[in-house]
Amino acid sequence: MDIGTMLLLISVGAGLVDMAILLLGPRIENYEFLTLIMAGMGSLASIGAVFWMGGLIFGNQFQYEYVFLTTKIEASWFLKISALWAGQSGSLVFWAALSFLLYMAFRVLTRGYENDTIVYRAAIFVALQTILIVANAIASDPFRLSGDSPANGLGLNPLLSTVWNVIHPPIVFIAYALTVIPFAVKLAGFTVRSEERNSEPIPVLETFTRFVTVTSWIVLSVGIAIGGYWAYIVLGWGGYWAWDPVETTSLVPWLLLTAYFHAKAVLKDNDVLRDSFLVFTYLTVIYATWVTRSGVLNSVHGFSISLVSWTMFATVVANFGVVTLLTIRAGYVDMKDEDDDEGLLKFFSSSNVRNLSVKIALIGILIVTTTSVIGVVLPAGVNLSLAITDPVNFQDNMISVGIEFFRAGFYIGSLFLVLSAFYCMRSTMISVRVKSLTVLTLLMAGVALAILSVSSATPMPTNYWPANLLIPAAIGGIVFLIVTFVRTIAGREGGKFSMRRMGRLMLHLGLIMLLLGVFASENVVHETRAAYQEGYFLEVAPGIEVQVTDINLIWWNHEYDFYLIATVQVVENGMLVGVGFATIQGNPQWSQVTHQVYVHSSALRDVFIAVRGFQQVAPGQMQVTLSTKVLPLISFVWLGPFLMVMALLPVAFLEGAALRTALRLKEQDLYGEVEDESSDAEESVNAEAQ
Repeated sequence: MDIGTMLLLISVGAGLVDMAILLLGPRIENYEFLTLIMAGMGSLASIGAVFWMGGLIFGNQFQYEYVFLTTKIEASWFLKISALWAGQSGSLVFWAALSFLLYMAFRVLTRGYENDTIVYRAAIFVALQTILIVANAIASDPFRLSGDSPANGLGLNPLLSTVWNVIHPPIVFIAYALTVIPFAVKLAGFTVRSEERNSEPIPVLETFTRFVTVTSWIVLSVGIAIGGYWAYIVLGWGGYWAWDPVETTSLVPWLLLTAYFHAKAVLKDNDVLRDSFLVFTYLTVIYATWVTRSGVLNSVHGFSISLVSWTMFATVVANFGVVTLLTIRAGYVDMKDEDDDEGLLKFFSSSNVRNLSVKIALIGILIVTTTSVIGVVLPAGVNLSLAITDPVNFQDNMISVGIEFFRAGFYIGSLFLVLSAFYCMRSTMISVRVKSLTVLTLLMAGVALAILSVSSATPMPTNYWPANLLIPAAIGGIVFLIVTFVRTIAGREGGKFSMRRMGRLMLHLGLIMLLLGVFASENVVHETRAAYQEGYFLEVAPGIEVQVTDINLIWWNHEYDFYLIATVQVVENGMLVGVGFATIQGNPQWSQVTHQVYVHSSALRDVFIAVRGFQQVAPGQMQVTLSTKVLPLISFVWLGPFLMVMALLPVAFLEGAALRTALRLKEQDLYGEVEDESSDAEESVNAEAQ
């Protein structure tokens, strides 16, 4: 048995012993110390497995199948690092180590509170999830020997041989791993009655959960944005988002986290419904992992069916059953205790305009979430049944949901989000009545544009009527938020300046800018595919020309072994504004063709240029086929998430400060010796973080 496999088995064994001791609890003397030892042993073993895999990769141990498939001798050091998570097995080992580290952090931070019901049960839940991740890593057999000793490895897929592969996957895995803490804590709360989980909260537990929740949202936001940029600028797919199943399932946890932050403001009296967003966030993380590894959906990110496809599916089903039962039970118990029969009417009743805007935004988020879930779960279920009943013809009979289904949900949800932007901030600039008339006017302008775009062949301003419907309102929302932002800084909006207020402004401004960027850039108006020889030029949009100045075929052996560089220029209104290189390369080991695109970016649009083919038209004369797109306002797609992340960073710092305060006062809180001054300081920090 390989050392790496032994380390993973040790970590599983330590986790199982740890869970057994926790379940027996006080019946074992010093059980708190013993479980901490087991948690530490499991953490060290899982980290050891990661380092062992790293040693095999950097040591070029190609007799290991995983090493052979993910690296080669001439690979750079950063590509060797990315090999740790570039394949299915390695990514699960990496995630297992992250999970154990988080479990260890949870146990250390809450040490002394083991007798508290929520802490005790949350520890069991985190331990169980960690064991399941490690078990799936073992099922993927990451340390399998190939049976021979090749002199070199195959190396990473050319699409992954980039610095972005070093950055994007670990960020997403860290975000995924972080969600296990709020999942476990909130699910543990569902096992007790409302008065018990809401009375005398443990400062360390509360602040750690809040800090991890905010951090996971920030990290996942960064990861998704980087993934979109990678797809757009490097992979040459011509877009940052394609509603691919793996893309979509990675978006759902982000949507649920975002929904939770909105629900915190409007569901203060229904903590089960509010906290269920956090609980189901982790469940969708596990589901997203299964989709990637199941092979039941066609995806550019996915793997084929293997043993881990079924072990991960069992993990999803088991988690879904437990989580759903506990959530329904908690909601039923609370409903009986409160005897509240107002239901949805209470949700929509609000005398506070800003509160109502948050509810409208929450509805929009849930519409996009529901569409995304249905669009992936439905075909995955059908395809899974085909894989079981007719495995021979499974690949030929796989189904998928069309992109228009996802787009419909996105644009309907975006309508709610854009409308909420006008009411999310209190402003003395205009009254609510004038604001509502302005919104109505913008919507009517959008309706007119949508009707014109359907009845006319001329884009107004895009070729997709739902986008045209929302663009005027989105522009109006951005203008309103920017003016409010400036007036707030200048002190003309009343009330004192606060980071919380400015953060809320930046968050909503970033979201609407992102949506406007998607509306404008997703629905490409100016797109061409044409043949160019050296010196040829073509107008690809009004006032924008693309010219090829040089075509250099570096080598040609056959259709999967070649390399060509085209030098291109972008001319705007008669002026040269950009020069760059677009390449196309064949990769014989993978029977694959890859592209390096050239993108000329400006504040309001990008010109996207990719080589799609080439041929020799005369001796010594080449011709290339270029695909070009002019993408307006695509910079907003990157600027929006940046503003949103920057808006949440101060919240993360405040939560971190609250956690440090709680840790400093932990001993006093445990033994009931909290001084009034210290208690006041803690309450002040917690209130600011809230």
